Amino acid sequence: MITGASSGIGRALAHALAARGQPLCLLARRPAPLAQLADQLRQQHPETPVQALAGDLTCRETRHGVVTELLDNFQQRQLSLDAFVHCAGLGTPAADLHDWQPDDLESALQLNAVVPLALIRALLPFLPAEREPARLVLVGAGIDQRVQPGTGSYGISKMALRRLFEQLTQELTPYRARVALFQPGQVDTPGLRQHIAAARRCQLPHAAYLQARLEEGSALSADQAANVLIRLLRQVPIEAFAGQEWHARQLTDEPSGGNR
Repeated sequence: MITGASSGIGRALAHALAARGQPLCLLARRPAPLAQLADQLRQQHPETPVQALAGDLTCRETRHGVVTELLDNFQQRQLSLDAFVHCAGLGTPAADLHDWQPDDLESALQLNAVVPLALIRALLPFLPAEREPARLVLVGAGIDQRVQPGTGSYGISKMALRRLFEQLTQELTPYRARVALFQPGQVDTPGLRQHIAAARRCQLPHAAYLQARLEEGSALSADQAANVLIRLLRQVPIEAFAGQEWHARQLTDEPSGGNR
């Protein structure tokens, strides 16, 4: 299962896993891009089952509907969850404190922390009974522990995601699932470019830094980030995976051993 599947890392990961024959459940906010992706995957990989559910998961009523449909599908088809990757993320830049809207922080907290908790909790009955425990990956951000102007909604909500990861490390002990925090670093995605444009309009200093990193080629591509994620999902031993914070550059160089 991949959230944020219609663009960026989530979309690239969906393509990479479908090419490997992995059955997919794709979640995203926007119906049209998600439907386009699902159709494309079904055409390119007709033997790979693909389910796509669109909806704004920050809305409680919409989330309830998506989760209900999701669980009905799992139950009717007698599916189990091999892996969950929470790629979806949200956080609107603000020029200053006066411009920083509480609603932006609320939405970011919902998507970046409440939504993965809701989905993981709902899927507990569908964890594998005999195979290796399911791997749950929460995609974080380095800004969660670094304060800078205009990034409060994103940074605070990603810090909440980090705390969720730490809590789940303990809470999942009785269940057949293990969780890791994945830090991709800077990845060239439409979301990052939109963030840079918004930060530039707010005259925030980090916009120029991010743009320079893109221009010098320091950022990973979405495909590169997806390939690193697949390594984390498929190659890292479960004992090394569980409860660890993993960085994309580290995974490129080291086959095992995370970093907390």
